[in-house]
Amino acid sequence: MRFFGAVVLWCSLMLAPAFAQTPQVLTVDGAQRTYLLFGANAGTPRPLVLALHGNSGSGTQFAKYGHWPATANAQGFAVVLPDGTNHAWNDGRPRETMLLRKPQEGIDDVRFLVELVERLIADGTADKRHIFVTGISNGGMMTYRLLCERADLFTAGAAVIANLSTTLHDRCKPSRPIPFLIMNGSADRLTPYDGKPGRILSATRTAAFWASNNRCADSTQSTWLPDLDPTDGSKVERITYACPSAHPVVLYRVAEGGHQMPSRHNDFAAETILGRRNHDIEAADEIWTFFKQFVR
Repeated sequence: MRFFGAVVLWCSLMLAPAFAQTPQVLTVDGAQRTYLLFGANAGTPRPLVLALHGNSGSGTQFAKYGHWPATANAQGFAVVLPDGTNHAWNDGRPRETMLLRKPQEGIDDVRFLVELVERLIADGTADKRHIFVTGISNGGMMTYRLLCERADLFTAGAAVIANLSTTLHDRCKPSRPIPFLIMNGSADRLTPYDGKPGRILSATRTAAFWASNNRCADSTQSTWLPDLDPTDGSKVERITYACPSAHPVVLYRVAEGGHQMPSRHNDFAAETILGRRNHDIEAADEIWTFFKQFVR
């Protein structure tokens, strides 16, 4: 319990404002839902990345921690960072199995996120042919749920430090093959790489689920990425599944990595609480490189 108490303390620190930007508001089911938008270009629809924060986080916090605005501005896409209710997402798991914060009861986050994307398409911000979704931890699990239920809306997805829950796995029926990238730490204590019996699948089983959905062959190819920061105590292995070129599946195994989104930045990351943060790659850049192969 001491470990989870420390996580709560870390999360409260990470809720501090990072950007002096006023959240925009969308009313769904009578509730005012908020979001931040970066990289929008009025009158010119751009590829859109829907980026979902983790449990106890916020769009503002994830903008800083995930470095998404900098990547969007450098690469010419728009990124929207919405807020979950009570700093959490209804990702399809039973509420009693969720650690830390729980979303408000009765909240339909799938509807909210779909309406948010549709709003940004309608107002000319987003190119409807290039809509992507990613998230970390609870936001990564929400990413899985969105693609289980609304794969028709998205071009590709990516989940970081998140595995597919057994509850969602049992009812996940994507409407089509969907390109997918997964990035998990092998030493993650909150979302174990090898899963939790009866709760969440392992990272390899999660990747295998999407590979099966995408009609991939039963084989993989592994590559170790350059160890650019030998002091961070971790390395990155990229595992590529033998999939059709239009529907790839890639698993990044961050060896000795904790419950952290890899980043080359050395900003506050609470490694004593959440484990090592890899500094060999910038996760947002890796994810966008995966996504942009589908922007034509």
